Amino acid sequence: MASSNIELFDEFAGKIFARLYENFPIPIDLNSKDFLPPTIREGGDVDSDGRLHHIRFFYATTQWLASAGYTNSPDKKNSYSNDVVLTAKGLEVLKGSPSSLNAGPSIGEQLVEAAKEEGKDTLKNLVKEALSLGIKLIGPVVGLP
Repeated sequence: MASSNIELFDEFAGKIFARLYENFPIPIDLNSKDFLPPTIREGGDVDSDGRLHHIRFFYATTQWLASAGYTNSPDKKNSYSNDVVLTAKGLEVLKGSPSSLNAGPSIGEQLVEAAKEEGKDTLKNLVKEALSLGIKLIGPVVGLP
């Protein structure tokens, strides 16, 4: 079954957040081939239009994360983004704990583990938690409740 745009966004955002958190504060290059599902990356059961859609979607995700203030603005060249790093806001969000936990691993630490284990549902839930926390952090600044 095809993923919805939100599900695909959550999966890419989770993997991107995990990679950036794990490497913070060192800027890294983000290459779509490192984030695509294996069947798409290796030319499996997806036609060229489906592969191109996933590549474009990956870059749209990186651009959205930058415009929302979670990462610096990536220098996009051809098939990758150069020198991407978490912003102060992105780091603060990922250092937070999920609302379901009083203590324990941060959202970032859990994203790193979920990305290693290919836990798509866990990634998606943690991204939702991170974005929700991000809204709470910036809410007073932009006049949100």
